[in-house]
Amino acid sequence: MAPPATRKRSPWARFTTWRRRRPFWGALILILGGWLVMRPVVGATSMLLSLGVGGVSAYVLGLGMIAAALTALFLPAQRHFPAIMAVLMSLASLPLANLGGWVVGMLCGVVGASMIFAWTPYSEAEVEKHNAREARRTSRQRAARSAKGSVAKGSAA
Repeated sequence: MAPPATRKRSPWARFTTWRRRRPFWGALILILGGWLVMRPVVGATSMLLSLGVGGVSAYVLGLGMIAAALTALFLPAQRHFPAIMAVLMSLASLPLANLGGWVVGMLCGVVGASMIFAWTPYSEAEVEKHNAREARRTSRQRAARSAKGSVAKGSAA
């Protein structure tokens, strides 16, 4: 069996590793909040023109929240400034964009941005501890498979 560094991993395992190194859930909730802020005014451009500044501000705030979430997701080292800006945009959406997406969008934005701001990456000790746990788990699984295989061979004879 190849060592863990060179062994080919499934796409789901690679995604899980990538997700654990980023403020994934906070960004996902913030994207939902930005969409909920924009959702009431998403429609035809003629509707946007009739709404005026209220419609444009909903687009600007919603897209700003989504951009902040994507920035924090793909550049986790730069997560603090986008999180602060996302909280400010979420709070500004209450009076400027249909009560902040009927308050739910504003709350999702504040919660998601707070989760992004509070997220910290794993330390080296935590990563080593996780890798050791994974190695123990795979060795137990291999031992169980080999024991199951020897029992099956013994009963067949």
